[in-house]
Amino acid sequence: MPFNIGSQQAGVINNVEGNQTIHGGQTGNAVTDPRALLDRVRQELAALPLPSGITSRIYPELDAVDAELRSPQPDHPAAISRLGQIISRLKSAGTLATTGSGLLTSLTALINSFGDLGRPLLHLLT
Repeated sequence: MPFNIGSQQAGVINNVEGNQTIHGGQTGNAVTDPRALLDRVRQELAALPLPSGITSRIYPELDAVDAELRSPQPDHPAAISRLGQIISRLKSAGTLATTGSGLLTSLTALINSFGDLGRPLLHLLT
């Protein structure tokens, strides 16, 4: 019997009808470059009807994160701190509660690209 599966995003996706055996593990090619992920966050934000007050506060922070990530010696704690400010502002404006999963997925991927340093921010997304 066939089955229908909606949109999925992951490094490796297995949709199997019946049994599946995997030998040797699986790997995926998920985007982990923080700059590319930051660009995704920007694209998601650009598609949202954000209040002008929030926009004027968020985009300079995004620019500062971008500058930090492009520097020869990026200060990841500073970038994470700014991301925390961005998320807090989006949350207080109600944007995170009303947005689709695209922005949350992009923010989560960006936060995860910082490894353990970004983990404390994940609780802000809920």
